[in-house]
Amino acid sequence: MRRHNMVMIKTNLRVDISRQLANLLAAPLIWICSSLGFFIQSARNPSDFSDLSENLLVPQTFAFSIWFPIFLGIFAYAIFQAIPANRSRAIFRETGWWVAAGLWGIVTWGIVTAFVPDRFVERLATLVFIPSMCALVVAMARLSKRSISLSKAEFWFMLIPISLIAGWCSIAVFVGLNGLIWSYVEAWGWSAVGTTLSVLGLTLWWVIYVLRQQANNKIYAFPIIWGLGFLAIRHFDQDGSIWITYAAVIGIIAVALACTIKTDKA
Repeated sequence: MRRHNMVMIKTNLRVDISRQLANLLAAPLIWICSSLGFFIQSARNPSDFSDLSENLLVPQTFAFSIWFPIFLGIFAYAIFQAIPANRSRAIFRETGWWVAAGLWGIVTWGIVTAFVPDRFVERLATLVFIPSMCALVVAMARLSKRSISLSKAEFWFMLIPISLIAGWCSIAVFVGLNGLIWSYVEAWGWSAVGTTLSVLGLTLWWVIYVLRQQANNKIYAFPIIWGLGFLAIRHFDQDGSIWITYAAVIGIIAVALACTIKTDKA
């Protein structure tokens, strides 16, 4: 029995260290691999990827500045979770591998969008991004359900950065999906505005579902409202669609209500 316990301790130690290293390595790589087009001449940059198909769900460019605080937050999280004292704690074991899966998914997404040929890149990027977003949402939801018991350090270095990246990815994944869907239905004579409104409706359903059923988390909601706000601004001119502006504003109100109204769920 004693020998078995020693084996289990050593196994858990190896798993915990692997989890810490996975997050510590992924943190800088999500920044690097999302920006390969700026460093490697043959790589596609994010702007080139967005231009592959008409996509009315892409918000005004300034919206993407939110990645800077998200990157900084993920760096802080990676360092915080790598502290030896946090190695075997339950909260890190419950969420750490989910975070690592999401971050390495974003790393893979960056490589895919930079190098995969035009013919396949949107499909493969979407296939990679959806499970990555889901993994981050799972980690965020688990942290949110334990938010009352979190220390100040855990709140700032775990809940905030994971909630922000999960929230932004929750809307960004549907932006990519909209471009992919439009590349298929354009030839059928479908309306670009109608397609965008349909995907936006699906986006809001997912976000509100997460907020009401999984995690009533205002931090998670913030980047979603941020993105919807800049989507409304983009279309609030003569070249945009006023219907998308209206839908984005309605979405902001709906998300704000979803994370404000208390639920009876424990």
